Amino acid sequence: MHNKYVYGHHPKRVSKGAMMLVTVSLLLVIASLVTVHTGRVKSLEHKILLNSQNQALSSAAAQGGLAHGMSLMQSDVTWQGDEHSITFSNNARAIVSAQFNPFQRNGLNTHWASIKSAGLSADGQSQHQVSEQVLRYPFLHIIPPVPLISAVDIPTDLHFVLGANPNAGGNGVPVSIWTDKTLSAIDVNSRTCALQIFDENRCAFDMYSNNVNLGIDTLQEHEGFPTDALEYLFNIPAPDWHILKSEVSLIATNCEPLTIVDTRIIWVQGECRLEIGQQIGSIDTPVMLILADSALLMPGDSQIFGLVIYLSTQSPPTQQRIAMAASAQLNGALVLLAPVDAALSQLAVRYHYEVLTQLHQDADMQRIGKVSGSWRDF
Repeated sequence: MHNKYVYGHHPKRVSKGAMMLVTVSLLLVIASLVTVHTGRVKSLEHKILLNSQNQALSSAAAQGGLAHGMSLMQSDVTWQGDEHSITFSNNARAIVSAQFNPFQRNGLNTHWASIKSAGLSADGQSQHQVSEQVLRYPFLHIIPPVPLISAVDIPTDLHFVLGANPNAGGNGVPVSIWTDKTLSAIDVNSRTCALQIFDENRCAFDMYSNNVNLGIDTLQEHEGFPTDALEYLFNIPAPDWHILKSEVSLIATNCEPLTIVDTRIIWVQGECRLEIGQQIGSIDTPVMLILADSALLMPGDSQIFGLVIYLSTQSPPTQQRIAMAASAQLNGALVLLAPVDAALSQLAVRYHYEVLTQLHQDADMQRIGKVSGSWRDF
């Protein structure tokens, strides 16, 4: 009989081989599809992660640019809002600009601005924009209008020579002293005069006020005098003087040249004794000198350009001397918030509007305040 199963071609074996081949092929296809899908998922996850990182980097860059704009607004009063590009250490960038809007405060021009910042990731694939409205205002809220402002009684034995502000009371109306206290008389050697007369050292011969006659330049018992002179100057109530202290550039124990060089706002809590011929500040770089229970001693030919404020942090307040030699002088203004030792004091103050204006506008005197609710990231 002829054998039909020759050469090993058994039908069951062929069928099993075919099934095995189909199964393996199917598994390979499934594995390939899973691999491709997994690759796509991983690629998508990588893109999502990269986008998240870029978004975080651009967002941080935008916030950094906004902070840069605020710092620039505070430190550079000449900045008009033109675009600034800054690059951070991670190569992210920010483009900063601002729109300034002028307004008047206490009769002086100042600004508020809308600062815009666009942050870019290092690869430039992500961008984030933020904006915020900011107010720039001077730490010294108002320019002192007269050479001597006194929130305390002016002793009748206090010796002073004052060069008046020629227009403090209106155009052509000079004012030398401003106080809400009674000034019944002044020392026999005290006098006030016009600025030119003061500069020519002729106050003794051509004066507005002396011990015999108190002229219109002495504003005493003035109803417009502020209830709190410290708050009037800085918007800081007198009991909160420590806030004022926290805002200064330097806390010093003396006024030696090396101690206070290139400093604008100085809090002195020790004796401020100048050297002969020493000059603190200048017309272009005036200073604010805050004497906290501290004496001020100015020998011959020494000068201060700026604003001097005498206050006491003690209760009851201590009395220190402010002694200026005949050839020494303060160019600017003096504010007395506490009694001085009149018997040992002598004042020579020339009102200097340019110096006080420069101090008011100085970059170190500018402060920044954010407008509540103005931050936007859209």
